[in-house]
Amino acid sequence: RRSRCCVRMETPQVVPPAISLIQQERELFDVLLRTIKEGNLTTTLRVAGGWVRDKILGRENHDIDIAVDNMTGAQFAHLVNANLTQHGVPTKDVAVIAANPEQSKHLETARAKFLGIEVDLVNLRAETYADSRIPTVRMGTPLEDAQRRDLTINSLFYNINTGQVEDQTGMGLADLRAGLIRTPLPPMQTLLDDPLRALRAIRFAARFGFPMAEELRAALCDSRVKDALLTKISRERVGAELTGILEGPAPVLGFHHILDNGLADVVFVLPQGRLWSEAERRFGLRVAELIDPMTPRLAQPDTWVRSSVLLAALLSPFASQTFPAHKG
Repeated sequence: RRSRCCVRMETPQVVPPAISLIQQERELFDVLLRTIKEGNLTTTLRVAGGWVRDKILGRENHDIDIAVDNMTGAQFAHLVNANLTQHGVPTKDVAVIAANPEQSKHLETARAKFLGIEVDLVNLRAETYADSRIPTVRMGTPLEDAQRRDLTINSLFYNINTGQVEDQTGMGLADLRAGLIRTPLPPMQTLLDDPLRALRAIRFAARFGFPMAEELRAALCDSRVKDALLTKISRERVGAELTGILEGPAPVLGFHHILDNGLADVVFVLPQGRLWSEAERRFGLRVAELIDPMTPRLAQPDTWVRSSVLLAALLSPFASQTFPAHKG
């Protein structure tokens, strides 16, 4: 079994930025802190992941995921509802979403709506992997929780109690400011623990236009990662990540990352064990590049039309080929 190492890597110190809250967020966080104070709790709350990253980048993000340090997300959500009731504020029921490892959800999540804002709550966690993509999960420290995430830029926390950004890995802020896609732990460990992270790295690289660290690119090209992506991840989950790439701002850049890192045969699996040739990769990318400037007008209101056109362009090398139907 592999447990995650909690050794901090030496990186240049970066001063944490201030997070600017909109009024709704400020009111929400005040209620959460009031719940802690009036309940005589020692709880620390942290907003995790994409909301923090996008706030620093000056982008809009309304997906608030809160990590609780000393109880489950559901337990804290019920305490918040009780506090709101005490103050005469109407509440909504807390929905508990069960863990679903096949969908990469390894721990139950509480979903609640406070003051009209939808929030997901979960406890800080650490993960230990054996030979499966599905980990053994336990309560963890902030550092353990940050290190089990896919990328350093997604590992940042906003500590609601202190109003400060926390960079537990010591790399997230520097990578976000430099524009670099990197994993919190050595990339082979991060990708073999959950091979779907290979496609998530590509999706975020394409979304933000950030280059990938050389050691991450080397790991993407490693046959062990490709084999794990083929054997441990369902085609449904691969398709979901591909959809995220296609519906993002730079799908052709995503295609480049997939093909340039030798993942075409894993993402776009051809019948009968057929592999992409170098000529087919070059031709498909070139057609997609030529079509791409003409597709923005197709993006609204039907994003799927643009996605379908670009995917058809990438797969155009196989337009005249036929494959026997698979039976049984």
